[in-house]
Amino acid sequence: MSGIAIIMMVLFIVIIWGGFVTALVSLSNNPDHSSGDLGNHPNTTDEDLAALEQQ
Repeated sequence: MSGIAIIMMVLFIVIIWGGFVTALVSLSNNPDHSSGDLGNHPNTTDEDLAALEQQ
C-alpha cells in the first residue's frame, strides 16, 4: 500500500469509530426513555401505557 492509502485508511477509521463513540456517549447522556416524542411527559409511565394498550 502506498503512503497516501494508509493515511486515508487511518483517517476514515478514525472518522467511523469516532462517530460510533460519539453516538454511544450521546445515547448514554440522553437515554431513550427521557428523549423522543413523549420524553418526560406526564402519564407516560410503563403502567399508564400498558393500561392504554389493554383498552
